[in-house]
Amino acid sequence: MTSGDAVSNRNDNLARNIIHAIMWTALIVAPGFLGALATFFVARAFSDGFLSGLRSFAAVLLPLMVLTFVVAPKLGRDRDNTATDGTTGDNDHQAGDDAKALARSVDSLPLWLATLGMAAVGAVMMQLLNLSTSIPIVELVLSAGFSFILYLWADDKDRAAPYCLGLVIGALGYIIILGVPHV
Repeated sequence: MTSGDAVSNRNDNLARNIIHAIMWTALIVAPGFLGALATFFVARAFSDGFLSGLRSFAAVLLPLMVLTFVVAPKLGRDRDNTATDGTTGDNDHQAGDDAKALARSVDSLPLWLATLGMAAVGAVMMQLLNLSTSIPIVELVLSAGFSFILYLWADDKDRAAPYCLGLVIGALGYIIILGVPHV
């Protein structure tokens, strides 16, 4: 190996390390961003009144509860593949089949399409921050995005990475083009 090859390998490794660091940053920033925004909107709703805050909190909890409903049967089956009597319940089997079908449909998306789709979601999410209605739409969207990323990340962090990157790209693109939304 010549010294030129060693320098080239070091540069390739540096580039890979930088990209790997950006991927991990996106995996942390995207759910953190969504969680922080959802917390902000719930706190702001509670400052407007208890009932308004409760409604906002419920809007954040709903997608997380749906996520738990979808993922919990799979986690239980992974822990102990069969029930104590050797059978599985019909409801668990149905929920597991639905979760597998969703996972297959998400897996079948090309990487660029997944990233582009989440970039659009990120831009729309930023636009929704300007929306003010009595229905806590912003909280629902933020929590749904957070839940979707958690769903993917629980299965495989590498599968969640393009969605996180897309979300961050969409939010940053929105800020660059239209500025920071007034919340």
